[in-house]
Amino acid sequence: MEQTVYTNYWQNRLSNVKKEHGSYSNEEEAINGIKAWWELHKEDYPHAEYKRTNSGALEIIYQDDDHFYRIEKRTIDKPLPSQKYKLRKKGEIEALRSRHNLHEEAYLFEELAEPYQDRLIQAMADSTKLRNYVYDNEGRPIRKLQAK
Repeated sequence: MEQTVYTNYWQNRLSNVKKEHGSYSNEEEAINGIKAWWELHKEDYPHAEYKRTNSGALEIIYQDDDHFYRIEKRTIDKPLPSQKYKLRKKGEIEALRSRHNLHEEAYLFEELAEPYQDRLIQAMADSTKLRNYVYDNEGRPIRKLQAK
């Protein structure tokens, strides 16, 4: 089943880095995903410029010309990742904390306050990806959980 999606990429022209953030069913959701990411990081860019490229992609230049988000329209054959999640049970959380030797200021997704969970879901658009990170107390990703 082919469908059109809008994928967010963060880009840095200086270091030639391009990181995918998430894919959405429409461009407005993709823009809201970027804004949710900024909100989690306590960033505000009221003067961000929205520029449409010749290819039809939307670039959001938020700090300077070297740092920007790019929303690209593309076609995929698989469904979008699910944004619905099932929280781990208390015993699973304790086992994971122990296995990864997490300090008390590091949190698993389930341990975050609900507003942070909601913003993360909006920012990453993939519940599986959310469960693979360790967060600070304000919902900002600290690092990926390492497979053990």
